[in-house]
Amino acid sequence: MGRGGAVVLTLAAPDSAIALVRSDGSELTYGELRAERTMVASKLRGAGTVGIAIHDPARFVVAALGAWEAGAAVVPLLHQADELASRTRVRALIDEQLDVHERSGAPLDPRVGLVLFTSGSSGPPKAVLLSREGILANVEAILSYLPVKTFPRTAIVLPLGYSYALVGQVLTTLKAGGTLLLLGDLHYPPLQLEAMARLDADGLSSVSTSLTLLARAAGEGGAKPRLGYVASAGGPLLPATVAAVRAAFPGARLFNQYGLTEASPRVAAISDAEPEFERGSVGRALPGVNVSIDREGEIVVRGPSVMLGYLDDPAGTARVLSSDGALRTGDAGRIDANGYLYVDGRNDGVVKCGGERVSVDDVAGEIKAWVADAAVIAVADEILGARLVAFVEAGESALPRLRKALREKLSPAKRPTRIVALDSLPRRPSGKIDLAALKALAESKR
Repeated sequence: MGRGGAVVLTLAAPDSAIALVRSDGSELTYGELRAERTMVASKLRGAGTVGIAIHDPARFVVAALGAWEAGAAVVPLLHQADELASRTRVRALIDEQLDVHERSGAPLDPRVGLVLFTSGSSGPPKAVLLSREGILANVEAILSYLPVKTFPRTAIVLPLGYSYALVGQVLTTLKAGGTLLLLGDLHYPPLQLEAMARLDADGLSSVSTSLTLLARAAGEGGAKPRLGYVASAGGPLLPATVAAVRAAFPGARLFNQYGLTEASPRVAAISDAEPEFERGSVGRALPGVNVSIDREGEIVVRGPSVMLGYLDDPAGTARVLSSDGALRTGDAGRIDANGYLYVDGRNDGVVKCGGERVSVDDVAGEIKAWVADAAVIAVADEILGARLVAFVEAGESALPRLRKALREKLSPAKRPTRIVALDSLPRRPSGKIDLAALKALAESKR
């Protein structure tokens, strides 16, 4: 299991097997990976918490494995490295050349194996503390359904600072003795497809937005790797995406998955061999994971992979994590008689637009500074997963200035793709804005 906060992953493949391949085709065997992991570990004994400020995917993997072998907790620092290193009490920082820079920082809980940041709908991202036991339990749970051993050449296109990529793909593939095809440095779907075909990828996991773009590129004359499976997570899997992926990769099994960073990350999964897949289910709970729906209709998760809490945020932790380890996900959902989970959206007005968490209430608040009143809703989008539509009590003449202000204040994911001017917002008898009426209006004007 590991020492202190360590995550010591068993690498069972023989030394001669290929562990990872860069996008340019250069390779590292399992023997070379073991040697480089040990070299990094020798520099980090007693470090406790190690930040990894490395954008090269192959070196990132080596550094993370080395830090875990040294008994350290790993903190990916792909952005704002100095600031986030200070926040997370990093005591050693590994740079692009695998050089180690000592820092001062108080120790973390010795159970912590990984610190990841949520995207955050507003304010600074939260630092999620994941335990070593939870990470390894989640790896085993993912391998119970995802056919990595049958299709061992995993194409990874997501940043390794995400739990989906690092735990759900890197650690699962290495645990299965497979090969990592590290393509995160290729930023365009046609280039990613070409590399997948050239490197004989047979497994692909990504978010729905990425899968849609890859499938479209394949359908427009791009390369078509012979994939054995395609798995989606990180947001709704829309029927249009399913159809596009099936057309682009006809031999691939499809999987839909549900999870969140605070659960290490995977909670439930389903394959397209199950009828509930076509009905929009995200599957049944994974081995060792308990999923229930509370009286308010919120999805609650229990199990060893649930986070220890948010770093230095006891109030935030208490809002989502009970004393007995029950994690409130913030997602509304239901479970059918056969145990299949369906996600019906967020209870807190947070949606994912292009993979980024966005609070519709926060966006509406920004808009209200410029108009009499405003409301923002999310509508399904086959590329972004969801996009925002804003309704404002204002005349058409106010819209150009409003759009300019929002471009300056909001990140692209938080900017409404449409702004509709109304004389007055529709309201319920209680006086609250009628969001259902606005959603119907948005759909009618698409």
